[in-house]
This record gives sequence, C-alpha cells and structure tokens, in this order.
Amino acid sequence: MNDPDAIEALLEDAPEVMTTEELADLLKVKPATVARWSRDFGLKSVSIGFRLKRFTKKNVREFLAHSDELSDNTTGEVSDG
Repeated sequence: MNDPDAIEALLEDAPEVMTTEELADLLKVKPATVARWSRDFGLKSVSIGFRLKRFTKKNVREFLAHSDELSDNTTGEVSDG
C-alpha cells in the first residue's frame, strides 16, 4: 500500500472535485493516462454529461492508496502512457 501521509500531502490543496486535466496536472501524467486509469484500472469518476467526468478527492485517494497493487498487462506496471 502507498504511504497515506504522502497521498494526503499530495491532495492537500487539490479541489474536492477535479477535471481529468486538473488531476493529470496534479499527478504529473497525461490526461489520456487518467482516462485509461478510469477505464482500465478502476479509478472511479462521476459522469456529469456525455464524455464529461469529474474525480473526487475521496476516489483519487482510494485509487492512489491501492495503485501499487495494479499492473498493466503488457509491462507489469501502471505507467503514465
């Protein structure tokens, strides 16, 4: 499991609800990576319209806490795509 204190520090100043782009900026990955994590690895989102998703701090926290347990079928790692 990832370090809960590090996760809290990362999310401390983040808004309660984030767009794909905001979350990608926070995690220093591409928006396509966030979309893939949502689609393929269980990062939960809230749909607010056609192709519009938002990510809550709670769901991001849960995903990050367990992200080291996830693996990409091709490389064995979760990457920033």
